[in-house]
Amino acid sequence: MKKLWKNNRVVFVLVIILIICFIAICSVALTFFYSKDTNEYGNRLDGIEKHQISSEFKSNYKEKFLESENVKSVDFNIKGRIIYVEIKFDENITLDNAKKLVENSMSLFDEDTLSYYDVQFIIQSDNFTIMASKNSAAENISWNNNTPIEEDTDEEK
Repeated sequence: MKKLWKNNRVVFVLVIILIICFIAICSVALTFFYSKDTNEYGNRLDGIEKHQISSEFKSNYKEKFLESENVKSVDFNIKGRIIYVEIKFDENITLDNAKKLVENSMSLFDEDTLSYYDVQFIIQSDNFTIMASKNSAAENISWNNNTPIEEDTDEEK
């Protein structure tokens, strides 16, 4: 045994260091990937209890949109600090009128809500689909480029 240690002590020391490193890497990986202390948002939702949106506000917001004759449906969801509003219009509305309705709906939110939450809009009609967003730090709504829905022709099939 002494002869084996004497001839291979560098290899033994390296193997011991390798085992210690492997144990350290495994323990760090386990605590990183299997930690139950935090939620999926980390600390990004700190203070959200001060900025709650009531179900009464959600229903009033939907009702305001549904008062318009061209609105088919409105869906209002909150995920973290983002409010998702999906509005489906009938085929009689123009893109400009749909944008005006969305911009006017921003007045229904109070300043405190708009300064905390981001708002994402998905606006759909038979003639167009467009998305818009309002960042909590921005004052205006940002619109994406309108992508008109192309009708399939017999030649394409």
